Amino acid sequence: MEKWNENETLLQAAEYFKKPEFQRLFTGLQERYAVLSRLGGSISLNNLTKEEAEALEGFLSVQVAEKGKITITVPKLRKALKNTRYGKWELEEILPLVAERPLVSHKEQRVKKEQDRECFFNEISCGFEGTQAGIWFQSSLSEDRYFSAWLRKDYHSEKEWLEKNLPLIFGALNTLPVFKGEYVRLPVFAASATGNPHYFDEGRKALKYLLHGIRFLFKTGKSEDHTAESKAVLLYQAGIMKEDLYNWVLCYGIRGYVSLEKHHDGMEEYLRRGEAQVLTLQNLSILHSADTAEKKVYVVENPSVFAWITEKKGKECACICSGGQLRLSVLVLLDLLVKGGTDIYYSGDFDPEGLLIAQRLVYRYKSRLKLWCFQPDIYHRAMSSEVISAKRLRQLEKLTDERLVLLAGLLLEFKHPGYQENVMDCFII
Repeated sequence: MEKWNENETLLQAAEYFKKPEFQRLFTGLQERYAVLSRLGGSISLNNLTKEEAEALEGFLSVQVAEKGKITITVPKLRKALKNTRYGKWELEEILPLVAERPLVSHKEQRVKKEQDRECFFNEISCGFEGTQAGIWFQSSLSEDRYFSAWLRKDYHSEKEWLEKNLPLIFGALNTLPVFKGEYVRLPVFAASATGNPHYFDEGRKALKYLLHGIRFLFKTGKSEDHTAESKAVLLYQAGIMKEDLYNWVLCYGIRGYVSLEKHHDGMEEYLRRGEAQVLTLQNLSILHSADTAEKKVYVVENPSVFAWITEKKGKECACICSGGQLRLSVLVLLDLLVKGGTDIYYSGDFDPEGLLIAQRLVYRYKSRLKLWCFQPDIYHRAMSSEVISAKRLRQLEKLTDERLVLLAGLLLEFKHPGYQENVMDCFII
């Protein structure tokens, strides 16, 4: 009975201090606890109402003026409370009942949120522990600050999306076509993994997660290159072809192998007839390797130069036209040729974009890539009257290969591009 009476008195204390005139005081106490993880310091109240002034004056036994200001220390509040009929209770016991919620500090809130978030992700990924996707997720969550920050953002704004879709993405990563030695189109893969052929369409969040997982699994680094071509390259590494019929390469004099010894019959016929051919990603995906008669392939930027070389050289020549950009199909064919022991001779236009393409190829193929017709004297002959904008010239700052840096210096000096079509005679092999 005595215990019941004590609890009743505590509830009465809470009801008393729930009065509007004490609201700001007890809200201030909650804020002090949140900051300090304890009740301490002081609370300042400005522009007091008549009711607040009268209530505080009676509670604290001090003179308080209406519209005035008062600063109350926590020790002073404790002392005042002791002098009331509720004096057997501590502020820490009354305050949660007044606030109608437990006292929680900012630190405790952060810890609780972190624990809830960790529990959420552990529950989602527990069924994939030890799988390729599980390893990616746990490693990235703990070691990749970019990924963990991005994941936390989605957790706070799109928690339901994560709960529904992360398991589908995990399943997709664990069943990448490359694990079975296959190549499939992106919509076909998406449909088989999720039931929706558009699940990994461009612009969808699911594609962003899939690409991050592929980047981790194939150790292609943590840089976030968002160009369409870089995404296509990543997907192809995983055995997924994106827009394969639109990703093609024009080539001449190249023999393809579907196994160690078996030729690709279609490519062999073009080779026999001495005709150029177009290969799509679908064509390239079935090749084991590729080769050329002279263990050399000449890669040029412009179709007119490609035609000039193939017409002048004849059947023994091997040439590829990049079309002014490094489509995935171009890189895949070059990879196959390097695998077969072929060296690459690359020539492009003398402009910022052409030099950056050259550097990308140097970085990718290292000693197997030879810069061809990229000399200062040829630049002077190839120079046009066109002026390169300052914005385009700033791209030259990205160059690191000393041979290309030398040419970049000439572009910065003269500000004119040089085009392959102006020096066709240089491409007689």
